[in-house]
Amino acid sequence: MTENRTLIDRMLGLEEKREWHEFEKRAKALGDDYYADYNAMKKYIWISGVEKWKDFKFIFDHVLDLLEEVAIDGRKVTSITGPDVATFLDEMVEHKGWEDKQKDKLNKIMHEK
Repeated sequence: MTENRTLIDRMLGLEEKREWHEFEKRAKALGDDYYADYNAMKKYIWISGVEKWKDFKFIFDHVLDLLEEVAIDGRKVTSITGPDVATFLDEMVEHKGWEDKQKDKLNKIMHEK
């Protein structure tokens, strides 16, 4: 977000709305099955207790990155999240080394081939 936002922009959250519309556009481009997965994950994230837009933005950006990756490869979402998608999302919300865990998971998958 830029520091030179107008008062109206800040009050109405115009920049945040633009960013949200970009997320939704990315999600719709995934295809029906992955878009349905995104909506299920989105619903869970909304009730997770995240309070700040920057945290939502971080989470949704990473969720969409992952969904775009599995969509390109034609894989299931659980190939990246593991069988417990809710726990995976909880870890993202908590920011407890999520990126490191994903790096380890990716490396493990790559070495199993």
